[in-house]
Amino acid sequence: MKKQPEVTDATREAFVNAFFHLAKRKSIYKISIQEITDLAGYNRTTFYRYFQDVFALLEYAEDEFLQSTQKALDLQRTDGQIGQRQFFETVIRCFHRHKDRVSILLSEQNRSHFLRKIKEDVTNNVYRMGNDTPKKQVVRDIYFYGIFYAISVNLQNPNALSDEDLLDMIQRLFESWYWPEMMENA
Repeated sequence: MKKQPEVTDATREAFVNAFFHLAKRKSIYKISIQEITDLAGYNRTTFYRYFQDVFALLEYAEDEFLQSTQKALDLQRTDGQIGQRQFFETVIRCFHRHKDRVSILLSEQNRSHFLRKIKEDVTNNVYRMGNDTPKKQVVRDIYFYGIFYAISVNLQNPNALSDEDLLDMIQRLFESWYWPEMMENA
C-alpha cells in the first residue's frame, strides 16, 4: 500500500528541517544520518527511502529552492520575458523568504557549489543567449557569480546595504558592463 503524498512530503520535509536545524550549529559535512533521523523522529530505513545520503538531502534542498525561485520568476514574466531588474528583485525576495535555509546553502563551506548551481539554473532557464562564445561565457560567469555572491553577503549582513541600493548597483553593472559585453559582436 502506497502512502498518501501528504505523508510522504511531510516525512521528507521533517528530514530536511532536521538537517537545516543541525546545520545552524555545525558544519554540513559533519552532520550524520543518525543525527538527522533522531531529530526528525524517524529511523535510518525511512531516511533511505527518501535520500541516498546527507549530500542527496542537501541536493534536494538546493533543487527545491531553485524550483521555488523559478516559479516566482515565471509569475513575473510578461510575454515570456522578464526584465533584468525585476529578475533580481524577485530573486532577492526569494532569498529573503527562505533566508534561514539560504544562509546555510550559501555558507562558506557550500557557497561555491550552490552559486554554481544557481548560475547554471539561471543561464539554462532565464538568460539563455544564442551565439555564445567563450568570452561571453566568461562575462556571464563573472556577472552572475559576482551578483549572487553580493546578494548572499548582503543577506548575511542586512545592515550593510539596502536591497534597493544593491539593485541599483546591479542595474548599473548590467547597463555599463554586462550588456555591452554581451552585445559586442552579437
